[in-house]
Amino acid sequence: RSKALDWKQGKRIGPDERIVTWKRPPQPPRSTVSAEQWKSMAETLTLRLIRFGYENREGIKTRMVLVTSLVDHKRYSGVELAPLYHQRWDIELKLRDLKTTLGMECFNVKTPEMAHKTLWMSVIAFNLIRTLMQKSAVEAGKHVWHVSFKGVLDLVVASHESFRYCAAKPRKRAIAIAQFISICSTKLIDIRPFRREPRARKRRPKNFQLLSEHRSEFKEIPHRSRYKKHV
Repeated sequence: RSKALDWKQGKRIGPDERIVTWKRPPQPPRSTVSAEQWKSMAETLTLRLIRFGYENREGIKTRMVLVTSLVDHKRYSGVELAPLYHQRWDIELKLRDLKTTLGMECFNVKTPEMAHKTLWMSVIAFNLIRTLMQKSAVEAGKHVWHVSFKGVLDLVVASHESFRYCAAKPRKRAIAIAQFISICSTKLIDIRPFRREPRARKRRPKNFQLLSEHRSEFKEIPHRSRYKKHV
């Protein structure tokens, strides 16, 4: 949409900042919102455009336009808002931690109630791991984004039995927890700028038949070569 923006309109704040007013179109988009929802929206929006340069993952320099409702340029500097916009993309990594790393891509349950319980248990586990990461980041003097979620999770899974000896022993438990957080603080991520990570599988799946029916009714083809094209 940056190509459609007119930098001659609105109020000029600086060479790369302007305050503009966007008007609501007369007709709502098709099959997106109802007529009542469309009427309840504001007819105009006062927004601030901030244009800045950045480098993408491949190291190519380009420009981006940030649209924000923080129109007070004296209170909210454009130089500070640009890095904040860049940090919001880390939510994709957090969703990957929540889904893939915790094994939430497929729930082995049969009822919606159990699916809800499994989801909430995973969210609780995620928050507990993030709490450990926050304490570990303070211990290491780093930002919490520099701590590896997978590294802390593997350490928790491998070390939870070692806390049995300090049960009902507050002093030993406090010492063990402090040592554990100190070890977690070493699980840092190697920051590799401009690293390209394509969405692809490193290993090819086995050419087995898809389980498309119930096990009691499923009929297996005896030769794999006959159903390679169905994998």
